[in-house]
Amino acid sequence: MNFRQRFLRYGIGVFIGVILSALFFSGRSCNDWLPAKRIKARMQLDGVSPDAYLSCLMQCEGPTAASREVLMTWLLDSEIQWSLSEPRGSQPCYHLKMPLDCPFSSMKICFSNDEGELSQAVLSEDIALNSACSCALATDAGQ
Repeated sequence: MNFRQRFLRYGIGVFIGVILSALFFSGRSCNDWLPAKRIKARMQLDGVSPDAYLSCLMQCEGPTAASREVLMTWLLDSEIQWSLSEPRGSQPCYHLKMPLDCPFSSMKICFSNDEGELSQAVLSEDIALNSACSCALATDAGQ
């Protein structure tokens, strides 16, 4: 048997192996062990509680008004910024870059033993708060 025949048989074996692997593992998610997936799963299981400022923004009329379900959807669609995060601290904290449909550009989540707390919510540049919102007055007074 020459090299060409060996290579052909090897290729057929690899092809059959790939097809069988795709059939056996098609319904399984093989990336659940990645860090970003584990953090988002922890958000879902432990739950998140927004800080006072974010809660106020979510209750205001306008683009920042949202329910906890909508907030969780935004969080699950977010991207973790690893260079800004502190995963090895006594209280692991992660900076999240929010999706485009979210009125916030970034948030920070810190996990305690029982739940995660959202803080440091930064509004997108194109979002203006309603002047009737008490949160707008609190941010103007703080700056």
